Amino acid sequence: MSDALGLSVGATNLVAAGVGRPPVLRRSVLTVYGHTAPEVGLPAGRGDGVTLGGFVERVGDPVPLVGQDGSRYPAEQLVVEALEAMAALAGSASPSDVVIAVPSYWGPGQVDALREALTASGPLAPGGPPPRLIP
Repeated sequence: MSDALGLSVGATNLVAAGVGRPPVLRRSVLTVYGHTAPEVGLPAGRGDGVTLGGFVERVGDPVPLVGQDGSRYPAEQLVVEALEAMAALAGSASPSDVVIAVPSYWGPGQVDALREALTASGPLAPGGPPPRLIP
């Protein structure tokens, strides 16, 4: 059986769909913790993380997002971390083939910024080329 994974990036929602598994849908919000993996979707109310939204629209922007604690995050890195979390939720922590649908309003600079950020993703590009991006 194939271990392919389809991901969709949207300003409102993120979606992950693997072969033979139900799709996973979460809000395009990421909570970053200093001690554990980030969580995607609306925060669970733990209160000890930095919750960020609006990163999908900011991919390719050289100005990073700033968390309420003053920490700075490049938008494309937040998208990669959110997609990695989505892959794990979908049961595909290391898929063999990944395709990512990106917003149709993104220009080439935004697509290239995400592609570059994905090259460092172990779970989504394990030792190989980054996933295919579909506008």
